[in-house]
Amino acid sequence: MYDRFDGYKPREGGKPEWTSGPKVANFDRVEWHIIKDPGTAAAAMQSKEIDWWENPTIDILPLLKQATVVRITDPTGLMACMRLNELWPPFDNPAIRRALLKGIDQRQFMEAVSGTDPSLWHVPSGIFAPGTPMASTAGLDVFTSPRDYGAVQKELAAAGYKGEKVMLLAPTDFPILKAEADVCADQMKKCGFNVEYLAMDWGTVVQRRVKMDPPDKGGWNVFNTFWAGLDQANPVGHVFLRGNGKDALMGWPTAPKIEALRQQWIDAPDLEAQQKLAMELQLQALQDVPYVPIGQTFAPTSYQKDITGVLDGFGPIFWNVRRA
Repeated sequence: MYDRFDGYKPREGGKPEWTSGPKVANFDRVEWHIIKDPGTAAAAMQSKEIDWWENPTIDILPLLKQATVVRITDPTGLMACMRLNELWPPFDNPAIRRALLKGIDQRQFMEAVSGTDPSLWHVPSGIFAPGTPMASTAGLDVFTSPRDYGAVQKELAAAGYKGEKVMLLAPTDFPILKAEADVCADQMKKCGFNVEYLAMDWGTVVQRRVKMDPPDKGGWNVFNTFWAGLDQANPVGHVFLRGNGKDALMGWPTAPKIEALRQQWIDAPDLEAQQKLAMELQLQALQDVPYVPIGQTFAPTSYQKDITGVLDGFGPIFWNVRRA
């Protein structure tokens, strides 16, 4: 439960927008209920037992649209990512990582996560969120050309892949991440990887993915996740783009050219220079492959028609929300 703090004084004037402007709490209390079954949550929305469903499942959206407001509050969406562990074979080999790119079908990932309605996802997606100033299509033909898994298998063999097991962490209690893991396993097997699908809960994934141990000694090779689009709007906040080795996030890529370009972006004098460097960063990332971008998806939210003042932004923002 979130109780209103009456000692807080919102700023006077200004327009509430995203996280800026006055933050007015119009309710004495907000209760957040965890309802694991989507059918139960949908029934509660229809009967108006609850006012707001943060992330309804895609298959229930048509039903909710009949009785509630359904809209996308974050136009930057969520960026789906396949993170590779570069400490151990086979993904310590950049040639193998590059070969993998040619077997990735971003559209299949997005349809598994968000359904067949193309308004709910965007492909091809690079390393910066589509629709933001640093985004470009530079080098993305690697994802848009026809998939030829036979050619990928030959390229993997030529790169030195010897059939090592690929330990894939697959959360079974997180539907959109499980969908990612299922497609990941399928596409990697088509590429010729020896995939071991490790089903576990998300909490166990979070614990295991930070381990630097060998994959067969409690470590891992690959997992899938999402970042908010704003997290990948520029090189500074884009933590999966870092190439600073063991100081990087789990996966620990070493990519000195990416690090140099990142610093140049930080030092760039204007937007034009930043955008040029962002294109160079994307091209370099498709060479070093610190991770695999697998699409941008948009997560609709649903709330009752008498609820107003819901702001755009990542996740539910409770200030300025009121009942009509």
